[in-house]
Amino acid sequence: MTIKNVLTDEEALKIAELRTLVKEDLTEFYDTDFNLLRWLQGHPGTVSDVAKKLRAHLRMRQSAWKLDEMKTKPRSHPIHTHWKHGITGPSKVLENVLVNIEQCGQTDYWGMIQTWSIQEVMKARVPDLEEMLRECMQIEKETGKQASVLYVMDLTGLQYNKRLYTLITGALRALSEFMAEHYVELIKYFVLVNVPSFVYAIWTVTKPILPERTRHKVRILSSTHWREEILEYACPESLPTKWNESTEEHFTATVDLPVDYPESEYYTNVKTDVKDVEKVKIAAGKNLVICRELKKGERLHWWMTGDSEFGAGVYFCKNKEEKNIENMETCYPCFEWMPSSIVPLDDEIVANEDGIYRIWVSNERAWWHTLTLLTKIAVLPPAAA
Repeated sequence: MTIKNVLTDEEALKIAELRTLVKEDLTEFYDTDFNLLRWLQGHPGTVSDVAKKLRAHLRMRQSAWKLDEMKTKPRSHPIHTHWKHGITGPSKVLENVLVNIEQCGQTDYWGMIQTWSIQEVMKARVPDLEEMLRECMQIEKETGKQASVLYVMDLTGLQYNKRLYTLITGALRALSEFMAEHYVELIKYFVLVNVPSFVYAIWTVTKPILPERTRHKVRILSSTHWREEILEYACPESLPTKWNESTEEHFTATVDLPVDYPESEYYTNVKTDVKDVEKVKIAAGKNLVICRELKKGERLHWWMTGDSEFGAGVYFCKNKEEKNIENMETCYPCFEWMPSSIVPLDDEIVANEDGIYRIWVSNERAWWHTLTLLTKIAVLPPAAA
């Protein structure tokens, strides 16, 4: 039996208009009423304005990461050994809400960014975000009502030190921006539990730098009664057993504990010299486009690191004269802002067709600082079969 979607007349009309505007980039997998509705809910302005943002996401989905196909692939990035899966089941308290447990206090984010580049961290995170999206889409298919995620942030074991501030204003901020930009209105609430007292001071400092939609979704539970308060958001069956106190076995969901990174694997301890590196400077508010012409099957490889935050993405266009990246195909996801990192960006794409491939590097968010970028770009032959 086909379930009819619960939509207002206005929502249905806007969804139809948005679908028409992005139909050239909209895949069969992503084309659902509620996927489109989320974008309309999350962005003010005209439907045309929303279509521009959605189109960028849809093109990213078809990039080298192939988001639509992630459902057929295992959760097997090396980072996943340390950053554990957190989806536990339905809320059963909030309608059509899926529960995800993020073990913020025990996950070794510091070791992660000492071992992996920001691009690799994002590459590892996207499969989990895609699983949340697919689970919500399945709930919507079965009920005809919009679904969302309860993102529980467990701060058990969180330590107050300089590293924490660096993470919150750097790598974790980049992740938050990416989620807000590409997984619009997927999260219903961010609920913080087992909160140490110093978190309130950190929240005051970091609140202004978070995306506005993210800020309004944050709920901080009390430090003493959070085990009772969380039951206003989710049932015990979807909450982790590690929260049980010695006298009870109330919570029953199984969540694997995170694993720390060995310092011996930090980039500073395993890095090798990269030869023929070029140094380029990008003025504040400007960007740089590095062009290479490739034949189908050839690989475009990049290695780059900057002395401050910057953005980067890879695009394709047959027209050598085209300057606007919005008119190009996205070959590798664009991250408009990434913090300065110990680990350089180091990855490649395979050319799907002959043409001009452009690596876009941005210093547009800087007010004063001129970005110094060390980079090595290479066109490599096709990989051996």
